[in-house]
Order: sequence, then C-alpha cells, then structure tokens
Amino acid sequence: MATDNVVALHRSEARAETMLVPTDGSALSIAAAIKAVEFAQRLKMDVVAFHSIPVYRYPVYVDGIPFEYPSEADYQSQCRAVAERYLDLVADAGALHAVTVSKRIEFNPGAAQAIVEAAKHENCSMIFMGSHGRSGLSRVFLGSVALKVLTLAQIPIMVDRPTPEDIARAEKLMGEYAVEP
Repeated sequence: MATDNVVALHRSEARAETMLVPTDGSALSIAAAIKAVEFAQRLKMDVVAFHSIPVYRYPVYVDGIPFEYPSEADYQSQCRAVAERYLDLVADAGALHAVTVSKRIEFNPGAAQAIVEAAKHENCSMIFMGSHGRSGLSRVFLGSVALKVLTLAQIPIMVDRPTPEDIARAEKLMGEYAVEP
C-alpha cells in the first residue's frame, strides 16, 4: 500500500460535532440511546435527543367525534409531556457521562422523514438509533424506521441492535423514572 495516498484527518478541537439520537420511548430505543451517549462520550460529541410524535388526527365515525376524544391541544400537551420524560432519560444519561444533551420534539406524520429533517436542522454529523433487527415478512409488514432513515439520510448512521441485557437495563431505568416501557 502506497502511503503517499494516505491523508491523515485530524479532528479540530474547536469544532463540536453533534449526534442525533432518536427514541420512540420503547425500552429498545432507550437502550440504544444510552449506548449512543456512551459512544458520544468517547468521540467527544454532543447529542440531540429526538422524539417524533404523530400528528393529531380526528377520528372518523358515522356519529361524529366521540365526546371523550381529546382535543388537538390536549393531545399535543399529553404527548409532549410523555416525550419529555423519554428524553429526560437520555439527558440524565448524558449528565452521568459528561455529554451535552439537548432535546427536540416534533409533531410529524412520518418518523423516518422527521429524523432525517431533524438531523439536517440540528447540523448533526451522524445519527445513532436502535433497531429490532427484523427480517423477512415481519419487516415487510411492520416496516423499519431504521431502514427508511438509512435510505433517506445523507450522513453516517449507526444502527444498534440492543441485547436482551441492554433492554433489561433500560426497562429498569424506565421503571425508576416511572416511565412505561
């Protein structure tokens, strides 16, 4: 191998790189987010913890909208409160590992597109996310947000498949925070 063609890349200490860490609030995604924070610590990166919430949709019934159905404002308020609790888990993991974590919540009809747009908006240099690792028919029928992000994003993406131990650790942490896994 000719060393004349090798270029050494040195990371500028003045430039802070940022990693987008999306979570849907599941134990799997929280486990991946904790790994992302540990990874960010090693790379001296900041983290943007991100949660995408489906946009409000009125139910369509023959008799109209049910009385007990929440208003759009109530829906947004309740969803934002739950999302904050998910992202607080990531922020607290960041504080534990001396990683700067900012939080971003968006209402968007498509999670994959929202992740890619948030990464662009936040000037992220990479995305770190979890995946169930589905294959075959389950991937066809259930889809894969990670796969969609891989096809849409123009920046590096790290896809993690947490182990059962990682997920158990995340569930325990979620229990301590009184967050439903």
